[in-house]
Amino acid sequence: MNPSDTIVACATPAGYSSIAVIRVSGEQAISLLQEIFRTAESTTELQAQHVYYGSVVDPETGETIDAVLATAFRRPHSYTGEDVVELSCHGNPLIVDRIVRTLIELGARTARRGEFTKRALLNGKIDLLQAEAVLDTVYATCEQARKLALLQYEGKLSEMIYELRSKIVDILFLVEAEIDFPDEEDVLYDQVEFSAKLEAIITEIDDLLRGASTGLKIKEGYRILILGRTNVGKSTLFNRLLGHDRAIVHEQPGTTRDFLEESAQIGGIYVRLFDTAGIFGKATGPDAIAQQRTKSLIEDADLILLMFDGSESMNEEDVLLYDSVKYKPKLLLVNKIDLNLKLADERVLSDSIKISAKTGKNIASLLDRVKCILLPNELKDQVLITRHRHIDILNRARKYLIDAKNAPTIETVAYELHSALNEIGELTGKVFRKEIIDRIFEEFCIGK
Repeated sequence: MNPSDTIVACATPAGYSSIAVIRVSGEQAISLLQEIFRTAESTTELQAQHVYYGSVVDPETGETIDAVLATAFRRPHSYTGEDVVELSCHGNPLIVDRIVRTLIELGARTARRGEFTKRALLNGKIDLLQAEAVLDTVYATCEQARKLALLQYEGKLSEMIYELRSKIVDILFLVEAEIDFPDEEDVLYDQVEFSAKLEAIITEIDDLLRGASTGLKIKEGYRILILGRTNVGKSTLFNRLLGHDRAIVHEQPGTTRDFLEESAQIGGIYVRLFDTAGIFGKATGPDAIAQQRTKSLIEDADLILLMFDGSESMNEEDVLLYDSVKYKPKLLLVNKIDLNLKLADERVLSDSIKISAKTGKNIASLLDRVKCILLPNELKDQVLITRHRHIDILNRARKYLIDAKNAPTIETVAYELHSALNEIGELTGKVFRKEIIDRIFEEFCIGK
């Protein structure tokens, strides 16, 4: 991958569409545009950030390939930091392929995965955290994940990390001054103050790591389990939350023989919703296997919606289920309130949401409660970590800082602080590890 190459790729998804965008970046981008683009506007030089209407032509035959809109961005005021051209043509794969092939014949080459964003990173337009946020924006699974990715792309997480780095550098400056000039009176190294400052930085990292579990769940999806005895209305609620009929609903007990899993959004949060088989005594064959799978799902659930039939009294199965999830995050649901209420157990009635999965009554209240549990108010607008890479690096940096605080000699302190800074640098891409960079950009699509 030669950074001096001029690269080209379609930046919009393959297939037929009303419009497609072809992106070109590199030293020859604008000269290549001038070779294939003809405009009626009387101008000898294309102005930057100005949209021109014209035609793309075959430079050898003069044949018109398509009518397009062309925009030129001159370095460094472009996405990649290089000269960039964007052509908006009709979204016919034949047209897109013809234009791209023409540009390649004139000297461009096909871009690799994520190469436009990688060039933006290497040219200092963004840091690695922002580059990852570009990817997360493209693949955001829900509204909340989109908001988090946008905050990271805008540099909010980077600002927090750079502030941490700055504080470590300030401490390291005093430590190294003490090493180099131990007898100078104006060297202001103080062990007590040093430990307090390090502890404050460690606390800031701890705060970031605490929010990381929520950030990961927002990105990867919360696991919500609908649980209840047979024929309590689990599949009806499952379909209601999905907004379409996915599970078979029948009055005969045991219709759901195995769990069903579907993705959905609840209040802008991505969830993986599970409809489970009922649990009842003396199950055999497929029913026993289904119940064992349900028990396994209980262990991994982020939230359990435990349903009771409001039209009937509680039975042994209800009690068994209630006790089995006593210490799990859960909401108690009393279903079938459109029928006569016969459930009288105060443990359930006093702390439950009364719904009708069949008619949709109080489902909105249920969704509000689910959202409040999964995403507490204090985390709604917070910048959260959403990648395992970030968590691993911050944990390593935290360990180096703890080791610095407990180091036996001041030289060891300096070593540990330098190591922590290297980890922070790897987080933002200032410390460059090729294999990590390559792995990240392999996740990108071509043209981004």
